[in-house]
Amino acid sequence: MNEADKNALLWFKEQENFRSEVVHPLIRDPLLRNFVVVWTTIPVSFGEKKSVNERVVAEKLMSTGNPKEEENLRWKRLWANVEYSREDLSIALRIDEMKVCRLVDRAIAFRLIYPDGTANELAIKYIRAEISKNLAKKSGPKKDQP
Repeated sequence: MNEADKNALLWFKEQENFRSEVVHPLIRDPLLRNFVVVWTTIPVSFGEKKSVNERVVAEKLMSTGNPKEEENLRWKRLWANVEYSREDLSIALRIDEMKVCRLVDRAIAFRLIYPDGTANELAIKYIRAEISKNLAKKSGPKKDQP
């Protein structure tokens, strides 16, 4: 990962504190929650430049006056070079690779995961809280049965 990518990734991670809406898609989607956890366990790396031409992106970033559009272009640029195993995700989640692709796309769109193999801290905190809540329900005192 080059220095510009590192800085861009750091910026996105710093912004997560201001984006509490990222937790919303996790509330009713246990598969997406599982995916976020699994994402942090698989090898992820930056490959060679693929579909994004650096000069074209730089020109677009300089020409646009829309900060949201610039942010989205930077996000896409980071993800354009990420390599991971769909097969590993498929096996870990016990779903087919097509569903893995859709989960990856959703998680990227909601910025739940990062191209360095980490996940949004707010999402992780939510998932941990859900796990703790479920464990407390299961391990609490059992009611007498009639």
